[in-house]
Amino acid sequence: MPRFAERRQERREDRQERREERRPGHGHAAAEALEDQGPASYVMRQKLLAFGNDFEIKKASRRHGGRIGRAAFYVDNKVVRIRETFNLRESRTGPVLYQIQERKARVRDSMAIEDSHGHKVAELKKRAVGVVRDNFVVKVRGDRDWQVHGSILEHKFTIKEGGRSIVTVHKNWVAPIKDAYFIDIESGCDDNALAVMVVIGLEEMTD
Repeated sequence: MPRFAERRQERREDRQERREERRPGHGHAAAEALEDQGPASYVMRQKLLAFGNDFEIKKASRRHGGRIGRAAFYVDNKVVRIRETFNLRESRTGPVLYQIQERKARVRDSMAIEDSHGHKVAELKKRAVGVVRDNFVVKVRGDRDWQVHGSILEHKFTIKEGGRSIVTVHKNWVAPIKDAYFIDIESGCDDNALAVMVVIGLEEMTD
């Protein structure tokens, strides 16, 4: 779809969302209450982690036929010489929530996620590699392990903490969307932004 057509469609979706929020019983509080009944879902375009691309990660709702909503996060991707940086924000001009700084030339068997001050908050480590399925472990703030199981390349994997699934990445949606996959984050996860950044890091490590 041409870019101008995508923007026109996004503007239509935003207008529809604002109309529904103004209806009685359909404001932000009511919408959040309904979303709390299930995981928070986000949609990611498969080909957006390409060299130097900025991109949005939008909220997705199983209500209303699986409609895609407004942007929840914005990722700016900068490449300077041999270093590539991903900055995760809540908006294009908002403060950096988390960042990944990667040296492209090195072997990618681990990757650090930092906060806006450059302090490491999580580290992704490749534990084992199979023909199809990749297994990783994520050290979160030095004292928690998130276990990753499934196929990163196929966008079909889960992240667990203490044997409990907190993130599911998949392509199964109410209305299939070409070249897209979905990130479901359970209410038991205490940091959705970090979970999204972990998914970005896993995708980048297996690219």
